[in-house]
Amino acid sequence: MRFERAAILTDLDGTLFNSRGEVSAEDRAAIRDFTERGGLFAVATGREPHNARRYLPELPINGPSIVLNGAAVYDFVRHRYLRTELIDKEAALDVLRYCQQQGLPLDQQVYTTDGIFYASPLDVADPGFLRIHQPTAFLPLAELAGKDWFKLVLLEREPDALAPMRRYLKQTGYDRRLSLVEGTTDVVKVGKYQELLPLGVHKGTGMAAVRQLPVYTGRTLFAVGDYWNDMELLQSADVPCAPENAIEEIKAVCAHVLASHNDSPIADLIARIIPSM
Repeated sequence: MRFERAAILTDLDGTLFNSRGEVSAEDRAAIRDFTERGGLFAVATGREPHNARRYLPELPINGPSIVLNGAAVYDFVRHRYLRTELIDKEAALDVLRYCQQQGLPLDQQVYTTDGIFYASPLDVADPGFLRIHQPTAFLPLAELAGKDWFKLVLLEREPDALAPMRRYLKQTGYDRRLSLVEGTTDVVKVGKYQELLPLGVHKGTGMAAVRQLPVYTGRTLFAVGDYWNDMELLQSADVPCAPENAIEEIKAVCAHVLASHNDSPIADLIARIIPSM
């Protein structure tokens, strides 16, 4: 079977990545076969491109991909951004200054056109969170202020550490200048984080941008995701799918529920769903 009329865009954490943070051998083999038979394979992730590629060695990402939760579209073949949306840096920088002045126990990451940078010091960085956000560097705000920002990520080191930041957003009106995405990670004890993105940006806006690219013309777009930040992506896909481990609200908007992230969901999609379309 040929796959010239199909494209897959998949989330990474909790979807393509299993509970060990790996891509299964079955998924790897299925994706290679899919692309060799004409399919386009892409990712739709909150991760920065170089960080994503670090965990996807030798995987054929031959389709322009949604990265940074929709703030950019990236070509992993030519190693360049095709579309970028920058954050309101004045607002984001003021929020970051507030967090530091208040001494809030947060890991503070700034995602820029030059990569990922920590604004919080090394001696307070959570080792697990730091490990999965490489490559990175630690820079003071004065240096970070000169860069172009995609998004800001704030990870709680203590329960409810994000609450003062959220109140500050409302008090200043920055919640009308920035988009907020909540998330969780199991690599740290508390695990809750908040992403500040360009206003109106999400994976769904990334999907809209991808649809305009000639390489996707005439293809059915299959999207796979498991969590809240995948909602707009799935709602804008031709065929929305979720792994079995996805939250119920995500599975409710999907046309198909696939095998769990520990049981090779992309291989399931390629073997069972796409041939039936």
